Amino acid sequence: MKLLLIILISLVCLEASVTLRIPFSVERLDNGNTLMADGGGEVTQFVSKIIEVDQRGSLIWAYIKGDLLNSHHAEKLANDNVLIADTRHNEVIEVDRDGNIVWFYSSGLYHPNDANRLANNNTLITDRDSNRVIEVTPDGTIVWSYILLNHPHNADRLANGNTIVCNSTDNEIIEVDSLGNTVWSYGTGLNWPRDADRLANGNTLITDTHNHRVIEITPDGTIVWSYNLLNNPYEADRLGSGNTLISNINPGERKIMEVDSLGAIVWQYPETTPVVVDTILIYNPASGCTLYTHIHRPVDASMTNRFPGVIMVPDYSDDGSQYDSNERADHIADDGFILVHFDPDGRGESTNHGVYTTEDYCGYIQQDGLWEIIKYLHGYSYVDSLNIGIFSEGYGVTMASGMLSRHGNDPYVKFLLDWEGPSDRYQTSQDSGGHVPVPVDSESFWIEREAGLFMKAVDVYYLRMQTEVDHNVHITDNRHAIALIDSGTAVQYGGKGMCPWTRVNDSLMNLVNTVYTIGSPPEWIDESHELFNEIRNILYLHELSSKPLVYIEEDSDDSRIAKSLCMPSIIKRGQAEFEIKMDESEKVSIRVYDISGRLVQKIYQGILAAGRHCLPLRALPGGVYFIVVRIDNATSVKKIIFLD
Repeated sequence: MKLLLIILISLVCLEASVTLRIPFSVERLDNGNTLMADGGGEVTQFVSKIIEVDQRGSLIWAYIKGDLLNSHHAEKLANDNVLIADTRHNEVIEVDRDGNIVWFYSSGLYHPNDANRLANNNTLITDRDSNRVIEVTPDGTIVWSYILLNHPHNADRLANGNTIVCNSTDNEIIEVDSLGNTVWSYGTGLNWPRDADRLANGNTLITDTHNHRVIEITPDGTIVWSYNLLNNPYEADRLGSGNTLISNINPGERKIMEVDSLGAIVWQYPETTPVVVDTILIYNPASGCTLYTHIHRPVDASMTNRFPGVIMVPDYSDDGSQYDSNERADHIADDGFILVHFDPDGRGESTNHGVYTTEDYCGYIQQDGLWEIIKYLHGYSYVDSLNIGIFSEGYGVTMASGMLSRHGNDPYVKFLLDWEGPSDRYQTSQDSGGHVPVPVDSESFWIEREAGLFMKAVDVYYLRMQTEVDHNVHITDNRHAIALIDSGTAVQYGGKGMCPWTRVNDSLMNLVNTVYTIGSPPEWIDESHELFNEIRNILYLHELSSKPLVYIEEDSDDSRIAKSLCMPSIIKRGQAEFEIKMDESEKVSIRVYDISGRLVQKIYQGILAAGRHCLPLRALPGGVYFIVVRIDNATSVKKIIFLD
């Protein structure tokens, strides 16, 4: 039956991006990105995160280990590390881009709110509740201090060697020399100032928190610029453009904003890019059901500015409306994705001519419905059709893997991000404490619904996200996670499947293309880190969508075929060459198959002598193909994309 599409309504959602609890410090980096320290909130017991976003507001990097408490400051260092004032832990730490702590200082600190790395490699720390500013060497020796303060904030070392600091309780800004003498001060009308920066013109930029303003004053105290449309600002920086970057921490208005000299907002985070939501009905011929579908897209998406597509597959017997209510769909879309969620057959608003269908528990019917959505997304004007992935939650991996294995990844799907999905009937049947009311011995039922079996025939980038304790309380260990990785990882890496690239969690935790056992498991995500799963999801989606269309393993000494081949991963048009280097004369077979497994081209069959050989790779219709190279008893399979 013909695909039925009905666009019902489009909405513009103004609230998106990752939530900021208390955006304390803000820094515009040399590359144009913005680094922020989010101090957390009461609801999270002040657990903090550090995030870096680009000019569009998309996440680039985050420190989200869950071990920061109420952090007030983050600063990018010249070595690309980040210096963090971990305020409630009473320490200052330096972390590398991988999140490893490479330096820390904590001796005697009490509520440190700011830390700056100086040119001499020492660190200047504002220790608020110890009423002091100190300079410490890399080995932790205090070489300078100033103690005549009352709850200081945000000290900076000036070019002249003096130190400027907000003496907040006394409502003044002071500049002291190396001997501790006050050489300049300002306090007229201030109310709890938290940040003061000496500008290149000799003026001082002051964040006057409880007066809800940022002001610029001359050395004699004359106010020459102010911005008052704030509510409890914390920090302000004057940018090279002349604009001012400000963090605003008041509840309900927590955001970072950049204003020009006239006070107009030219950039802000969050809510930098509104999200448009299209409601669409997509027909599933397998059930006669119309699937209720939402497509969330950035407002700047267009036919000339396409974004990666991601389809969310819900857990258990859930529908897709949860992704509206918890705003995850908007958050992911705002970060630069075309995000699709839907009600599978028999759930939510998906009906058969107004009548609800029967729940299929991720069987063939619902898998075919997901396939119809994939096909629709491939024709959606604003999506990059060569960069479409699936993000499944829990039991949704059964639907996703079943669809991918049964339909041969046609049309093309690039990746699968799987959050804590079960591998087989023994985690999902009610017999074992699961939610599916069918006994485990009902073979005809379960043959449609076991992800561990499906994953052996799935050929996508596969990333498994798994915490120490599964969200499903009756699953007491992570055997199912190990089983799915084993099923998906390609045979040449020791697995049972076809996926060219697999991994569990972060690259810092686990290597790619690795299989595990219960006795030798991968590293799981610590439960204390689970608070920031949404950020982790977005970072994973960026990583997966940025991967090349064809994954070619890096050369290794024990992979003689990989070292012998030189071939393009993407062919835009016309004929290309396939180069192979033979160390000795051997029997070689090189063939090209389409995505359904049909042989479409023989490149070579026979004996190749030692040396380099350039073989023609004839142009093929646009699509995904596999080049299978056999040398003696060794085999290598590579994916390649032809573009029309």
